[in-house]
Amino acid sequence: MPYFAELNNKTKKVLRVIAAKSKLWCEYELDGIWYVTYYDTPGKNYAGIGMTYHPDKENFSSPQPYPSWTLDEECIWQPPVPRPEGDGSYTWNEESKSWEENDLLT
Repeated sequence: MPYFAELNNKTKKVLRVIAAKSKLWCEYELDGIWYVTYYDTPGKNYAGIGMTYHPDKENFSSPQPYPSWTLDEECIWQPPVPRPEGDGSYTWNEESKSWEENDLLT
C-alpha cells in the first residue's frame, strides 16, 4: 500500500504520513493537501513529520541544519565545505564555516 504525506498548505511542511489507497482517497476522506512519498525509490526521500515538500523537485527534505548549507538536487542538505574523509568524528561550526574534529578521549 502506498504512503502519503499531508502538507501544511502555506509552509509545505509535512503534518502526518499515512498508508492509504490513493491520493484521491486521502483528499476526499481526510481533506487537506496530500503527496505520495516513497521509502524505496532512489533519489526520493521518504517524508517525515516536520520535513518540507519541494514541488519543483517532487521530493522532501529534512529541516535545514545550518543557514550556510544548501539543498542539492536530491533534496539533501550539503555543507559549503565537504566533511573531512577518514574515521575521525567531526562537528560543523557554523560561525567559522568549517568542520572541527571531536576529541573522543575526553
